Amino acid sequence: MRAEESILLGITILILAGVAVLWMAMVNRRRIREMEHRERLAMIDRGLVPPPEVDPIRFEQYSGLTRTESPAAVRARSAGVILMGFGLAMVLLLAFAADSPEVGFGIGGAFALLGAAFFVNGALLSRSAPPPLPDWRSRPSSKTNGPIEPPPSSLP
Repeated sequence: MRAEESILLGITILILAGVAVLWMAMVNRRRIREMEHRERLAMIDRGLVPPPEVDPIRFEQYSGLTRTESPAAVRARSAGVILMGFGLAMVLLLAFAADSPEVGFGIGGAFALLGAAFFVNGALLSRSAPPPLPDWRSRPSSKTNGPIEPPPSSLP
């Protein structure tokens, strides 16, 4: 067997092994999710409401423990980073390629400062009040961990 064939065989074996590991991980994850689902159904059948820790992200959002950022703040910060990068690129391009450092720092610096202003604006917008969560009274009420009243039975 030549060296090229052995390298090709080794790469093929590595690829197949990687696919096998990914397949086993997906099967394992599916089984875990199925068990979690069955556990949740069993709790509901017994008249219990699953605790909020089952979905901790939603629980933290409704309880006010996390703050979601407004899209405007994210856009402003992104624009600021892009403009700062563009400004620094202009500084380097005009200072070295055009052999004019004064013009490079003037034009590129202006773009970098504009980007910094956008970045600061995004940071200040993220500190403002978060968007209001839906009113808790509009959601159906339920006890968090207590028994649920069984539905009325049609049998005597």
